[in-house]
This record gives sequence, structure tokens and C-alpha cells, in this order.
Amino acid sequence: MKNFNNKISNLASQISLLDNMIMLHNEIQDEIMVQQYRARKTDYLKELLTELLNLNASSPRIHEIIKSIISKLEAINPVVNEQEISQKFKFSLTELEAAIEG
Repeated sequence: MKNFNNKISNLASQISLLDNMIMLHNEIQDEIMVQQYRARKTDYLKELLTELLNLNASSPRIHEIIKSIISKLEAINPVVNEQEISQKFKFSLTELEAAIEG
């Protein structure tokens, strides 16, 4: 990876390092450390997603990367009940969809 001095590159490097640590601790069956590294990776993925969205750049590759990050986050913490989301964050997903499409 090219060494750019910016937050997105730093986050990508951190995520890569965490993947290596997860793999290492999986091999030695240290589940506690694997869980800790996965939690940290989740935090970095969320931060990376936020940074990419803040770019306000419209590029098919960036959109695909954003989708990929969202898919990874959903795999880690799947959304099981949309009604709970609506109640927790006090908005209707149906109304949100209608507003976006309208």
C-alpha cells in the first residue's frame, strides 16, 4: 500500500495489522485476544466508513468500498430487528426510504 500521510491510509494500515494479529491469535487459539482485535477492527472499520463518507467524493470504486465495509460490519453485528432500530434511534425506516426516493 502506498504510504500517504492521511487518516484513511492510516486506518487501512491499522486494519491490515489487526487482520494479521487476528490470524496469529486464531492459530494459537487465543480467543480472548481474537475478540479484542476484532472489536478494535470493527471500530476502525466504522471510523474508515465515516472518513470515506466525509470525502463527499462520487466514485464507483469508493461506493463499492463503502458497500464492502457495510457488509463486513453487518456480518460482525447483524441487524436482526428493524423495529428495534426505529425505536432506538427514534425514526421510521419506512419514512426514511420514502424521503430518499421521493
